[in-house]
Amino acid sequence: MNTTPQQILDIEDALVSDDNPARDDGTLDYERCARLHNYLVAYGWMARNGKDTPDVDALASEKWFFHDANEEVEATRERLNAPLNKFLDLVYDPRPPFFYWIDGLVMELSDEYFIDDNEMEEDKERFVLIYRTIPDLGGYNLGVVYDQQLNRASFPMTTDNMESVEPIDEHEEMWFPLETILTQWIYMIRIGKVIPGLPEELPSGDSPTNRSQFYLWSWLPYCDAQIDSTIAAIERYLAAVESRMPPNSLLPISAPLFTGAELDAAAVPQDCFIRSLLTRVKTPRFKFIAPGLEVPHDKEAFARRQRFTNIPYEEDSIPGVLLFAAPDRLVDLNLEIRRLFSTAHDNVSMNDNDPVPTGLYSEPVRRRDYDMEEAGFRLVLPFALRPGFFRDEDGARMSDGRPVPSGSFTGLFQHGYFHPFGGERRSQRLERLFERWIVLVERGIWTVGEDGVEGGIDKFGDADRGAWNEYSIAPSW
Repeated sequence: MNTTPQQILDIEDALVSDDNPARDDGTLDYERCARLHNYLVAYGWMARNGKDTPDVDALASEKWFFHDANEEVEATRERLNAPLNKFLDLVYDPRPPFFYWIDGLVMELSDEYFIDDNEMEEDKERFVLIYRTIPDLGGYNLGVVYDQQLNRASFPMTTDNMESVEPIDEHEEMWFPLETILTQWIYMIRIGKVIPGLPEELPSGDSPTNRSQFYLWSWLPYCDAQIDSTIAAIERYLAAVESRMPPNSLLPISAPLFTGAELDAAAVPQDCFIRSLLTRVKTPRFKFIAPGLEVPHDKEAFARRQRFTNIPYEEDSIPGVLLFAAPDRLVDLNLEIRRLFSTAHDNVSMNDNDPVPTGLYSEPVRRRDYDMEEAGFRLVLPFALRPGFFRDEDGARMSDGRPVPSGSFTGLFQHGYFHPFGGERRSQRLERLFERWIVLVERGIWTVGEDGVEGGIDKFGDADRGAWNEYSIAPSW
């Protein structure tokens, strides 16, 4: 076990990254996982106690069920394999809540939740619930489940998520090394997306309605690091497009995409993710940023196309902003689109079947809601995906591998129903969309000409025509 504050907090070599991947030999890296676990315990302890460094003696002296010598503990530990027991020997007690979605460490034998014909040897359970979802998220909670046969973990927050993770041989991409899940949580803390702090100790002027909080842990609608990383992803994409264009066709532009006054004219709210992004990101030096999606060089046209920023919205809400429109391609205001954009409003004051401009929108959010993502997006298409009664194996798919709902106009590139590192409803991040678009350009799936990316918005329908894997974003937080 780590014996000094420095050893607890110095985990750089334990974090999973491209240069430092998770173990892939089918075994549990229990020492690495214990270090990551203890970092989270110490981080929460420091926040709870207003300290800059963890008190090792205080952490070590916490009473912890799995270090007690009693029949119930021994009965449980006898059903765990040796690596999991070594992990328990090395970790500190996480006083609930352990993390934003997680109550604590439970080590509950959980075969009852799974249909499995591959029994473990020596009368051991195959599945163990390591961390339980917090009670605030309702009944039927599960949490991080560990497969002692494959030595992989998954995070079905509730029993409703079970069909996204089993049968395991059909959902292997949703099972990860435990260190990968723990690293994702630590990353959210480090960028400031998830922050610890007691409700009564919020910074002065920080409204509790601008965050979703479960006791010690808060989820922010966006953080400064997300602005920076999204701008970086967009500008990498712009460079990929511009490098494939005839040099003499590039527009002579070097300013940011929008000024504050131009966004005021379009009624884009103050102090929000999308305003910060649009006033800092470089203006693309071409006309089309994706098939059929136009760069808003005409600022007056940009303002005229906004349908939702001028509808009164609640104080803690941000309406959807049309970023890149498909000129002259409209879609009727159907129930799906009304529900999406009503998130920031009591209701969208438009009539059914009123025309709505299509294209790439920022995500409408109500900031106080649980699991919102202001740095997200929705691609509103002028046609339905998977129309009619496609078989499940046909057509566009989401990140969790499930088909986009038949008849959806907004489901392309989205997470789906299952978020493998926590959450249930939020939209996919804009940063991830542009990372995916970089791949489409670099592989030549999207071609580039003198006006930028070629093709019309109907090109996205290729997701229904056998290219679903090109139009799906890999699972992430």
